[in-house]
Amino acid sequence: MTGAVLAGGSSTRMGQEKGLVQLAGRPLADIVATHLECSPGVERVLLVTNHPERFADLGWEMIADRHPGRGPLAGIHAALQLAEDWVFVAGCDMPFLPAELPAALHALRDGVDLVLPRVGGHAATVAALYGPGCLPALEEALRGEGPRLAQVLPALRVREVGEDQLVRWGDPALRFLSVNSPRDLARAAVLAEGRKLLW
Repeated sequence: MTGAVLAGGSSTRMGQEKGLVQLAGRPLADIVATHLECSPGVERVLLVTNHPERFADLGWEMIADRHPGRGPLAGIHAALQLAEDWVFVAGCDMPFLPAELPAALHALRDGVDLVLPRVGGHAATVAALYGPGCLPALEEALRGEGPRLAQVLPALRVREVGEDQLVRWGDPALRFLSVNSPRDLARAAVLAEGRKLLW
């Protein structure tokens, strides 16, 4: 299994490159990549970015989208093409994802293309396990001006993982928290200090 950290996006709400925002003294992208490196079953970690010069100091293997400007859809496609195997995808702004999550989803992969957590009624598409069977649908979507990632899901065989299975690692709303704004960052800093969710 490969771990892929998506470090693209416009970061308009944060006002700066999200992956390089510091939390507990470390860039968010580095925190997430380190989580994946420590995850059982993850043999390779990729940082997916179209601006490798910004992340060069972090020392991670980097790849670029083959379809820039198409958001997570393009980042997941690039990681799957390179890995040619199952890929656990994580947003660079999700520092509290449990290190055990990739292996837990990998154990549920038989017979499907995608193992997808659902938190707060929403599909966690950037904290999910994607298989090679996703590539045809992703490529078709990327050929045109096409749909967003969530609209590709009906073309895939999906196994959803509900909060009843995710709660073993604590409150899913915290574990799947996305740091999208300065307000989110302030909340994450409190969680990191008080609950030690980073490690």
